[in-house]
Amino acid sequence: MPFVIHAPRLHQRLIKMWESTQVELNGSYSSERVSDLAQYSRETSWFHVLAVIFLTPLPCLLVTVVIDALPLADPSEGVYANVVFWVREYYTFLVITFLATEQFRYSVPILPYPLKRAIVSTAVAAALSVGLMFGLTVLIGFPLPFSILFVTPPWLSFIAFFLVIEWAKKIRETPGSASMLINVIKLWMCQVLMVFIYPPYYFIFTTLSPSGQTAFSMLLPVIKLVMRNIFVRTVVHLSDELPEVITFNIEIYNALFISYCMQDSPSFGTTL
Repeated sequence: MPFVIHAPRLHQRLIKMWESTQVELNGSYSSERVSDLAQYSRETSWFHVLAVIFLTPLPCLLVTVVIDALPLADPSEGVYANVVFWVREYYTFLVITFLATEQFRYSVPILPYPLKRAIVSTAVAAALSVGLMFGLTVLIGFPLPFSILFVTPPWLSFIAFFLVIEWAKKIRETPGSASMLINVIKLWMCQVLMVFIYPPYYFIFTTLSPSGQTAFSMLLPVIKLVMRNIFVRTVVHLSDELPEVITFNIEIYNALFISYCMQDSPSFGTTL
């Protein structure tokens, strides 16, 4: 009888606990965001809306196509024979470094960071990162194993160095900028954390038997749920941008690695 009485309460607690982990059920938009949406709905034509939907992905696709269009030499020929590989690496680091810098410029708008200076710091940070990667490759071997895990920490340091040069004095002179910057740094660290979670997960997945892959694949939704909740707690002053942050970081990254895992799994159960 006591179990019957307390069962509904337990059921309600479980529901509340589950809903508390679902970030899409616990957010809210500011009045400015709602007002902007209403104005956009009234004043924007359908042609403009469709153009944004279909044209927005094109720059990302173009960047990817340009990278893959550069032919690679045989890796067995060694590091010095693969000049195009290093061109591709520098181009890749240019893109991701500029995007990281732009994230700071956009997320901390009260601190000025001129675009020209951002481009220069991007080029230098990318060159330093690729130079370090080249040195490690000469010492260890080509191609460099786990190159992302090796190079990411110093790459972060290079970007942080230029941010310190640009903003160290201005932060002390601008009230509220320090808390914004800390929030963006936490968001940045969460993005980097995914680099250290998903690739090792994929590596372990490829070493398992089909039955082991099926069991291990159940960890992906858990990782996704945990990362979504971690991200939510970092973007304190960017609550209006929360859907974009979750979608373009967690959802796409998780979907990408699900597709990778499915390609390497012969099990129909794992696919389901």
